[in-house]
Amino acid sequence: MGNLDPKLEYNGPLYSWENLNNLLQAHFNKPKAGPAKIDLRQYSISKDEIIAEAEKQGYKVYEHNEHYLKFE
Repeated sequence: MGNLDPKLEYNGPLYSWENLNNLLQAHFNKPKAGPAKIDLRQYSISKDEIIAEAEKQGYKVYEHNEHYLKFE
């Protein structure tokens, strides 16, 4: 047996459109804000849905690693 317990997966609540919108609005309301990043595993919305809606609203969206999206 090792000295560490196995790594746990995120078990918190999954976020919704409202959470994503609030995060993006708060982030891009800052002067000289860089890109915002989200972990898709924390959302109840599919990657394709998020990308489609974000691009429709004027964001540039990039896949950033396996489970992350970057918004500009």
